[in-house]
Amino acid sequence: MVAAMRIVIIGNGVAGMEAALAVRNREPSWDITLVSEESDHFFSRTALMWVFSGQMSHRDIEPLERDAYERLGFRRVRARAIGVDTERRQVSFAGGQEPVAYDRLLIASGSRPRPGPWPGSEARGVGHFVTLQDLDWYEREVHGGTSLAGGPPRPRLHATGRSSDSPYRFREVAAERRGRLAQQPAVIGGGLIGIEAVEVAVTAGLRPHFFIREEWFWPIALDPKEALWISDRMAQHGVEVHLEHEIEALDTDSDGNVVAVRTNRGRYPSDCVVIGIGVTPNTAWLAEAGIDLDDRGGIVVDEGLQTSVTDVFAAGDCASVRWFDGTRRPEQLWYTARDQGRVAGRRLLGDAPRYDRGTWYNSVKLMDIEYTTAGLVNWKLDGEENWFFEEKGRVRSTTRIVTQGGHVVGFNMLGRRWDHSVLTRWIEERRTLDWVLRHLNDAAFDTELVPRLRVRRA
Repeated sequence: MVAAMRIVIIGNGVAGMEAALAVRNREPSWDITLVSEESDHFFSRTALMWVFSGQMSHRDIEPLERDAYERLGFRRVRARAIGVDTERRQVSFAGGQEPVAYDRLLIASGSRPRPGPWPGSEARGVGHFVTLQDLDWYEREVHGGTSLAGGPPRPRLHATGRSSDSPYRFREVAAERRGRLAQQPAVIGGGLIGIEAVEVAVTAGLRPHFFIREEWFWPIALDPKEALWISDRMAQHGVEVHLEHEIEALDTDSDGNVVAVRTNRGRYPSDCVVIGIGVTPNTAWLAEAGIDLDDRGGIVVDEGLQTSVTDVFAAGDCASVRWFDGTRRPEQLWYTARDQGRVAGRRLLGDAPRYDRGTWYNSVKLMDIEYTTAGLVNWKLDGEENWFFEEKGRVRSTTRIVTQGGHVVGFNMLGRRWDHSVLTRWIEERRTLDWVLRHLNDAAFDTELVPRLRVRRA
């Protein structure tokens, strides 16, 4: 019989919660403590835009019932973790709160928004769109503080014992200082966070500026033809897309409110700026813990998510795992955090599972265009070839299939819905391009009455 253990989990996101559930499922008597600075309840971060746009309430994006902590016997600590003493085996907190002791520790502290490097990046009216506190700020700038979703009140956002560099701090609202809501929003950064911030501004009836320093939107995932379609669609929705613009400064008025975005190509009036230039692992607070970090700030872990310190594990956005090419870096996706959390939970129980990353996949909606990707796309592999087909007519779509050595290794699909489980299976089965094209509609996941895709092999 295993002696009762004290399990402490830093972070109540999907990785932390999956680990806690795994432990509780097998050990009903173990002491499990979940630490969170951001929120009382586990929520789906990818759904923040649906709350802003009024399509969901805060309660709608919480996967578990609000009595889950009490029912499952989880102890909740609302505080900011500021250090880990690995010799004494305890976690310390800001604000003088008593440390918490552990026998086994999981760090699942997630990511934090990458700060803007330009003058004016901390001005009033400038923020991000990653955390619940960011949602609160952006809603108050655009909607005056009232969520369009209505329903139950917003979750309590903890505000004690944190310093100004916390990713969960509250920001001053320029709209409240000016006495009027934002009318000229701007978004900086051509990735998923950026386009989400743009889309919710559009739903509010605004025409945002979208600044992208690259030649096309999201070059890490899309090629020029694919990106052009997305940019055109954004323009049709009233978005001012500015490609190849380098930000120089965010100008402010005498009261400290942002008033314009200044780039290498001009000055653009703006009263609300969302910086969406990516995220970094939320690990700066571990600098004195003696836990190995990579050059991105990710916590270096082995195949079982063990850190360089005994009985300390890491999972989710903050964990630096080994990729297919042998490099180490964090995976910042919801489903990979979920999978890592499940592995970490078993490691906390004393099992010895290994984290198998498997074939990459993701699906999102870019404005109103479906996007599905699977496998190795835009990796510039030796000997890779890209097969491309554009569908125009009743349905508009693009299909890009990447092959290497005669076998399909990746898919990039826009405009239609696809079942990624089928696409990833074909990659793992090393199917040829001809075979995939003959069976492509077997992976279709479109709604009713959508015609089958008819591809033509050149």
